[in-house]
Amino acid sequence: QGKYEEAMQQYQKALEIELKALGPEHSSTATTYHCIGGVLQRQGKYEEANQQYQMALEINLKALGPEHSSTATTYHEIGSVLRNQGKYEE
Repeated sequence: QGKYEEAMQQYQKALEIELKALGPEHSSTATTYHCIGGVLQRQGKYEEANQQYQMALEINLKALGPEHSSTATTYHEIGSVLRNQGKYEE
């Protein structure tokens, strides 16, 4: 119900823990970047959302590979952000 700040705080805590415990190239870290991107996208903060999705994509490509479903989902979300911005050709 629009509790974006609360959600963001929880994701930031999770990200901090994951970065320390798992490292910056772990797929769980990518998932949290993806979730942060989702919160930002729902708030209409498309540039910031895209940055988070790009982080997730970079990690997913390294950790899971280009054919993994999580990688595909991240590409989908990047496409959604670009569509919302009217950047249809990107």
